[in-house]
Amino acid sequence: MAPAIIRPALTPTVLPICTIQHDFSAVLAEVRDGLVPEDKFWLSCYKHGQPSVHGRVIAHLDERDRDLVRLQGKDGVEIIQHIQSAVYSAACPALEIPHTRLVLPIASYPDPPSATSRRSHQVTAFDVAPDGSQFATGYHDGSVLLRAIPIATSPILPYASAKSHLSTITSLRFFPSSRVLLSAGADFSLHILPAEPPSSLNSPQVVVESVRTFRGHTRAVTDTVIISRGRNFLSSSKDATLRLWDVPSGSQIRSIALRAPVMKLSIGERPSGAPNGASAPSGTDADIDPREVDTSDKLAFAALADGSFAAIDLRVKHPIVQSAAAALDAPATSTAALSAIAHAPRDSLLATGTVSGEVRIFDIRTVGAEGAHAELAAFRRNSASIEDVSFVSLRAGAYSHALDGAIPGDALGLAIATSDGLPYVARLQTAAVDVGVELVGLDCDAVRVIRTVPGREGGEEIWTAGDDGVVRRYAPRA
Repeated sequence: MAPAIIRPALTPTVLPICTIQHDFSAVLAEVRDGLVPEDKFWLSCYKHGQPSVHGRVIAHLDERDRDLVRLQGKDGVEIIQHIQSAVYSAACPALEIPHTRLVLPIASYPDPPSATSRRSHQVTAFDVAPDGSQFATGYHDGSVLLRAIPIATSPILPYASAKSHLSTITSLRFFPSSRVLLSAGADFSLHILPAEPPSSLNSPQVVVESVRTFRGHTRAVTDTVIISRGRNFLSSSKDATLRLWDVPSGSQIRSIALRAPVMKLSIGERPSGAPNGASAPSGTDADIDPREVDTSDKLAFAALADGSFAAIDLRVKHPIVQSAAAALDAPATSTAALSAIAHAPRDSLLATGTVSGEVRIFDIRTVGAEGAHAELAAFRRNSASIEDVSFVSLRAGAYSHALDGAIPGDALGLAIATSDGLPYVARLQTAAVDVGVELVGLDCDAVRVIRTVPGREGGEEIWTAGDDGVVRRYAPRA
C-alpha cells in the first residue's frame, strides 16, 4: 500500500525573540542585598526583517519597601516582575511583542570535575529517569555520567560514569524502570548500562560497565526510542535504516530501510479511526516476530536528512505516511535537513524542526482525508538550527502573557532547543502560534537536548542541556 502524502505548504510565521542578560538575577540580588543602590542589565528584542531593540533595565530598591526591587525598562523595552514570585515578563512595543514570560531555571547542575582535563564538557546527549531520581549526560569522548537528582541543593552530587563508546554519545534513554540506560554513539554501537542511582557522598564516583552491546548499523547511530515496557527498542542511523532490537537476547529483529539518513526518531500509538494510510491493512500479523512486544499498534516517526519525514507502521514495517520531499524524490540539497521530531500521542500531532530554524506542526489523523490539511502551523524565529523539540502541557496561568491573563484549560505547547542558545516554548493555539515562554539563564551556548518530565509539584518541568555542560531544570510558575 502506498503511503499517504503530506505536502507542507504553509509560509512560516516569524516569531519574536526576547533575550535578557543571562545573570540578571545576580544583579537583582546585589541590589536587594544593598551591595549597590542601583544597577542595570540589558534586554534585547528581535524580529526577523525588523530593526532590533536593545534596551537597559534599571534596578533599584523601593523607597518604602527596602526588600522590593523596582525595575524600569529604558530605550524601548518593558519588564515587570510578578510580585512575590521569581517570574518576569518582558515586552517591546516597537516590535509589537506583548508581555512574554521570562523563566529562570529552578536548579542548575554543572558538569562535575573531571579527572581527565581532555574530556569535553559539551553535553551531546541527555535524559531524565522516569521516576525523577536521576539524570544522565553523554559527551563527545564517549563517556556517560549518571547523577542523582537531589531533593535539596547539594554541593557535591554523587555520580557514576561509563565509557562503553569510542566516540560521541548521540542518544541516552532510560528504560521505564529508571534503573537501566540505553546509550547510542557515533561508533555505530548501542549499549545497555546498569543505572542504580549513586547514593554515597563518601564515594562520589562509581564506574559501571556495559551489560549488553548491540551492533548492526554501518554508520553513526543518531537516536533511539524505547518501546512500551522496554522489551524492544528502535534505533536510527545515518546508514538510512531503522533497526528493531530484542533486549533479552541482544539480537536484531528487523532492519527497515528508508530513503535518506535518519537524524531523529520519535514514537507513538497509531490513531484509531485515522483515514487512509494511517491504519495498517489486514492480514499482516505474519510480519510480527515472536520477539516483538507491543509493537503492532505503534508508529515510528523518522526525521530524514533530505528534509522529509516518514511515519513507519511497526506492524507492517514500512512507511504509511511520508512528507512530499521524499515522495517527490527531491534532491537533498533542495531543502533543509530535518534535525528534530516529536509526537504528541494525546493530540495526534507531529512536530518537526530543521537545521535552518523552521518548525512545522502536523495532524496525523487528517493525513489522506479528502479536503483536509494535515499541516496546521509553520513558524521560525531566525536561521539557528532546531536541535530538539518536546511537547509540553501548559497549565492555565503559568504561561500567560499579561500579569492577570491566563490561557484556557490545558493548552499544548512545544519546548524548542536551538543552536543559538535561546530555547523557548511555543504556544500552539487554534488560530495562531506565539511565544509562551522564554527559557533564560544561558549565555548564548547551544542547547542540544530538551526534555519535558512530570514535575514534583504537578505540571511538567522542562530540562535542557548543551554546549556549556550545564543541565538546567525549569518549572514555570503561575
